[in-house]
Amino acid sequence: MSGSTHPKLANVDMPKSYILGVIYDDVSLTLEMDFHVTEGHPRYVATDDPEGCYVKGIITFKDMDDLRLKKAKVAEGEERNLSIIETAEIDGDYCYILSGWGEIELTAKTIQVLFD
Repeated sequence: MSGSTHPKLANVDMPKSYILGVIYDDVSLTLEMDFHVTEGHPRYVATDDPEGCYVKGIITFKDMDDLRLKKAKVAEGEERNLSIIETAEIDGDYCYILSGWGEIELTAKTIQVLFD
């Protein structure tokens, strides 16, 4: 993930991770995730699965100064994988994620990453 400086996202491959849910209100945004973790991550477990090791968790952004959501429009009858991540950047208090769900751009004073 280019520009990632959050220590809990070290050894997490965000473009290979999946967004399972998006929950937001006026003060916070939470992404329910299936994180693709790589060797060196504390939750990494070697697996025979060619897709690698995945760990469920969340990213929560609180005390947001700015939030821009642009939900993807899916044409009727069109199938689209909303969980894929095309681009993800978390740098300091700034976050930009482009995914099948849509675009998420924000600045937040607090960013929490938790793994199940």
